[in-house]
Amino acid sequence: MSTATTSTQVATPDRVTRQRIGIVAVVLTVTAVLAMPAGLLWPSPTGGGETYAYADIEPLRDQWWALLLFLSANLVLNVIAQAIATLVIVRRRGAGWATVGGTVMWIGTAFYAVAVGGWAAAYYFATAPGVDVAAGTAVMEQAADDPVHLFGPMIVGALLVAIGTLIQVVGLWRSRAVPRWIPVLMFTIAVTFVIPGNGLAGLITAVPMTAASLGIAYYAYRPRTA
Repeated sequence: MSTATTSTQVATPDRVTRQRIGIVAVVLTVTAVLAMPAGLLWPSPTGGGETYAYADIEPLRDQWWALLLFLSANLVLNVIAQAIATLVIVRRRGAGWATVGGTVMWIGTAFYAVAVGGWAAAYYFATAPGVDVAAGTAVMEQAADDPVHLFGPMIVGALLVAIGTLIQVVGLWRSRAVPRWIPVLMFTIAVTFVIPGNGLAGLITAVPMTAASLGIAYYAYRPRTA
């Protein structure tokens, strides 16, 4: 697999612009690394599937809320940073693909973050100590019976992030501004819709995406040929 890159005649960024790109690269690097072990922290429903029972959440409601809050915020920062970093890299050939992809990613992460926040809050308050167990259980069962409202925006957001990422993959591939392994590893985001994101499988599928993010951060920040 070729790792050759094509130098493009792009003006060297001024000091302020380079500092801003550096901030984006740092955010992308940190959030990518932090997200990698997230699958190991994700609790599995005792009944299987994607919905949780009252008994699953009540003992760890605080940890559940904190985990979803962290993952949601981390995702927003990561997706936006990755989209911007890719736009910095792809400035000529493939720029249109990178721009459209980044826009779709931003829209997707907004849907996803809002949905995850609502999901966390719904389960958190339903399992509060002052709420009757029967009432809390009824709320969670009602939520489980309405997957459109519970998971619909989340699924839409995840799909948009994935589609936007794949569109940016095309832009990166066409630009030849980065080694081929970076868009190839980014393409593995499609696998996350087939393999569960929790447990060891989630960790394994996160490795190539993390490596791609680190590569994008590096090539966005490194000095360009003027």
